[in-house]
Amino acid sequence: MRRLFVATCAIGLAAAGEAPIAYPEDFRAWTHVTSGTFGPGHPAAPKYEGLHAIYANPAAVEGYRTGKWPDGAVIVFDQWTAAKAGPHAEGPGERKFIDVMVRDSRRYAATGGWGYTEFVWPNRDRAVEIERNMAKACGACHAKSAPGGDHVFSTLKD
Repeated sequence: MRRLFVATCAIGLAAAGEAPIAYPEDFRAWTHVTSGTFGPGHPAAPKYEGLHAIYANPAAVEGYRTGKWPDGAVIVFDQWTAAKAGPHAEGPGERKFIDVMVRDSRRYAATGGWGYTEFVWPNRDRAVEIERNMAKACGACHAKSAPGGDHVFSTLKD
């Protein structure tokens, strides 16, 4: 009986939009969408200053290809500091955080169908304030998205 109660509570929390976004353990095995850098002076600096890579699960790859983002699509923005990798090169230094976008049109209707969270290094600590304030913390900026559209900034190039 206790197992049924726990499962029912978990379903109730998820339906109410209160279950947290899970850490995507295997995201580096997903499709690599793009990589890039943000330098000093970028509107998102200093938080996003450094190197980043974007990964998409299979449902998100479908969204990139069709422009229609199905529920279950997950996009990960993996952010690193930049470090000298030689006299003429830079490479990844320390991981700073990963940002996660999850498509669930009902659960996150108030933020365009996308939920957002962040896991901060070195302990993968959840940035709870982002989840509590999704519309302000992430949703407002992502609502202005381009070129990907539908709250997604990146594009998948074949």
